[in-house]
Amino acid sequence: MRFDMNQPIEGRVWKFGDSIETDAINPYYHYPTMDEMKLHTMEAYRPEFAREVKPGDILVAGHNFGCGSSRPGLVLREVGIAAIVVESVSRLFLRNSIARAIPIFLAPGITEAVDDAQTLRVDYPGGKIVNLDTGKEISMRQFPPLIEEIFRAGGLPEYAYERYMREQRTDL
Repeated sequence: MRFDMNQPIEGRVWKFGDSIETDAINPYYHYPTMDEMKLHTMEAYRPEFAREVKPGDILVAGHNFGCGSSRPGLVLREVGIAAIVVESVSRLFLRNSIARAIPIFLAPGITEAVDDAQTLRVDYPGGKIVNLDTGKEISMRQFPPLIEEIFRAGGLPEYAYERYMREQRTDL
């Protein structure tokens, strides 16, 4: 599932608290394959998550999301999470998410604006997140242009390849 920054994302909310650790997001040490991780992701916080999450759902969390080790959140994309919306995120988890084009958004105040199972619209071009059940809107932070280019390319490896190919062209 490729993220299109120009299209709003709508989905059902899975709400989590603060300091969600990468060991729970991506339990690699206990479950070394992606198929196994998909069955156990987030179970330390919500045992039902892996069984009940559906493609298009949105994960909302508080402060310091993705703290801990350097594991990326690829498993969240694999189980169908369309977007991650957080109060704040660890630097390393944010960098890993950008590098793999996992839609992650910073929206201070989001945990006060939404409850579990409500429906959100993430409107990146409009710079806002709307709780479709209550009408409440929250502003979201925009990324610098370079980060937007990385997302449009599909991730950092794809961006680097596209840039390399552009710079190799001699017919300009």
